[in-house]
Amino acid sequence: MAYGLQAQQAKGQLDIQLNKNILPPGDSLMVKVDYKDAGGQILNQSLATLELIVENEEGMRTRLRWPVINGQASGTLFLPDSLPRGKYTLFAGLQQRFFEVRGEIKDAKNIGSVQAMILTKTGEWNEQEVSVAPDGTFAIRNWLFEDNAIMAFSRTKNNSEPLNIRISTQLDSSYAPLAVAGRSFYIGNPPSAVRQTLNQPIETSQQAFADRGSVLPAVLVRTTTKSAAQQFNEKYVSGMFRSGDERMLSIMTDPSALSAPNIFTYLQGRVAGLQITQAGFNGGVARWRGSRVTFFLDEVRVSAQQIANIPMTDIAIVKAYPPPFFGAPGGGGAIAIYTRRGGEADYLPPNRQVFRVRGYTPAAAALDMSRLSL
Repeated sequence: MAYGLQAQQAKGQLDIQLNKNILPPGDSLMVKVDYKDAGGQILNQSLATLELIVENEEGMRTRLRWPVINGQASGTLFLPDSLPRGKYTLFAGLQQRFFEVRGEIKDAKNIGSVQAMILTKTGEWNEQEVSVAPDGTFAIRNWLFEDNAIMAFSRTKNNSEPLNIRISTQLDSSYAPLAVAGRSFYIGNPPSAVRQTLNQPIETSQQAFADRGSVLPAVLVRTTTKSAAQQFNEKYVSGMFRSGDERMLSIMTDPSALSAPNIFTYLQGRVAGLQITQAGFNGGVARWRGSRVTFFLDEVRVSAQQIANIPMTDIAIVKAYPPPFFGAPGGGGAIAIYTRRGGEADYLPPNRQVFRVRGYTPAAAALDMSRLSL
């Protein structure tokens, strides 16, 4: 994760290589881009960002970005069956900056430093102390991650006091590319006239990258006024499991939950009306005022034994639904277990200001032309 260099100042050129330029729907397009000097040698000391724009014949565009390390970037684009047949143009622009977060703390005098934490979608996390200038500004330049991540900040001293922080990611601001290039490919069976043009160079201008148009939000502020369980409930609970009459318990924020051998032992006496008549490592028997209780794991119906075998450390929240619950046979009650997800703010300690930030596009990603229209 630790990369802190910037791209070389000397201008070079981009060389785009595709595994093929005529592909059937459902195939994969492998893309490799090298940043070379005038003599054709890879500028292997450069560290930058490659922004890719894929445009179809109707002008619909989608954007991706990959890290350029040692002068090279590569990845695979999966072409779903739903993609329209036709010609696509792939534009590549080298952005001299690497991932960087700039921030400013309002009304902070001589704070000295803040603690910064990043939690990626894969569940990996990193934490460091970041120096803060006397005017409240700071920068983080050495984190590399794919997709979205959660970034949180807290004080290094008196960390119970809230912080008023504003941040921006430098990759999401406008820029003039250091080098540009273009290639085209075709999904389906191209006419002979089009087939002859696929290997020809594509004229690419810097304006295609400098004028970014309307882009998706890069930084979404996540407030901390709602509990971790409420945030999890809003993000992952759907359909009939949003009844509004349930009792919700947050396992991920209850330290005592880890001492329970299973969820049945934990639930004993915690929900009014719910009776656990037998609890142990092999399962439990639950009834709600005489009615049968149905069990769900991540909104899929399962047996009581499956519920009992889930480690308490894997559980995020539990929702108990009194009868009659629509999803329970015969109108009985229900217990829904939701397991933890990687990359969510639910894992973060309290008293932090939390943001969601965009990182790099995964090296293997599905091509989605609905992301952006220009």
